[in-house]
Amino acid sequence: MHAPRPMASVLALLLVSSTAGIVVAGGMDVVTLSDPGDSVPDDGPAYGVNNSTFQRLWSEDVDNGNLSVDDFDDTNVSSRAEFAHRLARSTDIPFARPPQAASNWNSGDFGDYNPGGRGSSVHPAGAFLEDGVYIKDAYVSIFGVQPSTILHHANGTTRYIAPDGQVRTISDYRVAVPQDDTNGSHRERWSIERTSIESVELSADGRTIDSGSGHQATLQYTDLSESQQLTVEANITVRLRHITLDCPDWNSSTSGCDGDWTRDVETLEASKTVSTSQSVVVNQFSDITGKRVQFEAHEDRVGAVVHPNTEWSSITVDGDVRARSNWWFYTAGRSGWQTMVTSTATNTSRAESSVRPVQVHAFPSRQAPYVPTELTDDGERPLTIEETWGTEQTGPSLPSNIDLESADPYVNADSIALSSTTLDGSAFREVTVYGIVRGQSRTVTLAEQQTVRETNLTLTVTETNATHAVVRAVVTESATGDAVTTGRLTIGNQTTALNSSGMAVVTISDPAIVVRGQYTPTAWWRNDQPYAASEDVTKTPANFPDLQTLIQLVVVTVLWFIPVGVLVFGFDYMSDGALLGLTNRT
Repeated sequence: MHAPRPMASVLALLLVSSTAGIVVAGGMDVVTLSDPGDSVPDDGPAYGVNNSTFQRLWSEDVDNGNLSVDDFDDTNVSSRAEFAHRLARSTDIPFARPPQAASNWNSGDFGDYNPGGRGSSVHPAGAFLEDGVYIKDAYVSIFGVQPSTILHHANGTTRYIAPDGQVRTISDYRVAVPQDDTNGSHRERWSIERTSIESVELSADGRTIDSGSGHQATLQYTDLSESQQLTVEANITVRLRHITLDCPDWNSSTSGCDGDWTRDVETLEASKTVSTSQSVVVNQFSDITGKRVQFEAHEDRVGAVVHPNTEWSSITVDGDVRARSNWWFYTAGRSGWQTMVTSTATNTSRAESSVRPVQVHAFPSRQAPYVPTELTDDGERPLTIEETWGTEQTGPSLPSNIDLESADPYVNADSIALSSTTLDGSAFREVTVYGIVRGQSRTVTLAEQQTVRETNLTLTVTETNATHAVVRAVVTESATGDAVTTGRLTIGNQTTALNSSGMAVVTISDPAIVVRGQYTPTAWWRNDQPYAASEDVTKTPANFPDLQTLIQLVVVTVLWFIPVGVLVFGFDYMSDGALLGLTNRT
C-alpha cells in the first residue's frame, strides 16, 4: 500500500532470517485481531498455521506506516506473537518459497462455510448470481485451485498450477416458493419436497475430469498440461408439491364450501445449472537439462550448468545445499471473499466472511539469486552461483495495497551456473529443481560431463622497431597441443579473437621491453568445450645495427674526427701549448 519503509524493511528482514525463532516457532500466543477495518480474519491462527506465519498470509491488509522502532522494543512488545503481529501490520513480508501454510489454511477454512436454508442464499460478495423459475440467487464459486501460484509480469498475471491438484468449490441457492392462496372456492398450497445440488462437475476445455455433489465439493484433476480453461458446473434441482383445492358448491354468504372439496396434487421439478471458469497454465518441468563440469587442474572443484527453462524457486544439490532464484512470494486473500452476503426474497444482508481463502503470488524481486546455505566449518560457502542468465523483461506493477517492490527490469533466469570447492565430485550427479507452484519439483540426472581443459599461451615477437612491435600468439591445449579457437586474447591494450588455427597477430604501439599476454576463454558454462585461462610473457629484442652499418659508422666517425683533431692540434701548437697543453716548445 505504501512505498517500502526502511525501518519496516529491516524488521521484515529480521523476521524472515530468524528461521529458528519467530518464523517457524510453534506454540505462540494468539493475538486477536478485532479492528473492523482490518482484512485479516479474526478466527486465526488455526489449522496448524502458527501465529507469525498466519500474520504474514494477508498482504492486502491495511499497513500502518507510522510505527517506529520504539513500537517494537521490549516495553511495548510482550511476546513474539505481538512482535509478528505489529510487523505484519506495518509492512508485507515475502516468502522465499511458496508457503505450505496457504494450503493448510485453505484446507481448514473451507469447512467453515455454512450455506443458507431453503429460503436464503449465502454467497461471497464476488459471486455471480443467476435466477431460474423457482431457483433464485444460485451460484457456484471456486474457493481455490490447489496448488497454484499467480505470477505477476509486465502484461498482467498468469495463474500457474501443477499437473495434479484439486479445485474446491462452494455453491448455494434459495427456492422461491409461490404464495399459498387460502381464500375462496379455488385454493392452492405449495411446499418443498426436495432440493439438492445433484452434481458439481469439473471440466478442462470441455472434457469432464471429476464430479461431486453438495454445497461444498473437492474435485481432483491429474495429468493436465499446457493452457487450460477449468470450468465448474453445478446442477441444482428442486421438487415442489402443488396442491389445488376446488369447491364445486361454494357458499358465498358463509364463505365456505357446502360440499366436498376437489383435491388435485401435482409435483413440479425445476433445475438450474450455474457455472464458473478459471484460466490456468500448467507449469511444465519436462524441459530441464544440464551438465556436470570438472576442472583439469583443480580436482577439488566441481560445477554444473542447469537449464530449468521455466520459472523456478530453488535448486538443491547434495541433499540440502541450495541456490535461490530472484522469484519471491507473498500471499493475499482471494478477491471477493472478504464479505459474505445473505440474500432472501425480501432482504440482503452483509457480514464479514467466515471463509477467507488465500492465494500465493510470485513476483521478481530486486534480490539477485543467492545461496542461503550456512557457511562450512572452514568459513566457506558450499555453493557459488557463477552466473544466471536469460531474457531481460519489464517488471510488473504489484497492486497498490501490496507493500513490496518488484524488480524493473529483471532477468528471467532460465539458466544457472554453479560451482563448489567443498562438495564431493558426485554432488552434481543429481539436482532437484523446485518450481513456483508449491510442491512441484523434479530431480534430474546430469549424465553429461565436461572437462575444463588447461591451455598454453605462447607469445613471439616477430617484428619490432622504435615505435611498434608485431606479436604472434598461439593458444593450445596443454595435454594434447591441439589449437584452441574460442575465447579472446589481450596483449597490451589490444584485444582480439583467435582464428581457426588458434592464432592471433597483434601490433602494439610503443612496446615495452616486457610484453604480457592473457588468454581469456569463453565462460565454461557457456561453451561446449570449456577451457581455462592462461598467460605468457616475452621480451622485445634490442634494436642493434647490423655489421655493414657499424663499419660505415666507424669510417664516418674516423673521417670526421681526423681533420678536427689536426685542426685542434695545430691551434695548440701555434699557441705553444697554451690552448690545450698538448704541446710544449721549451
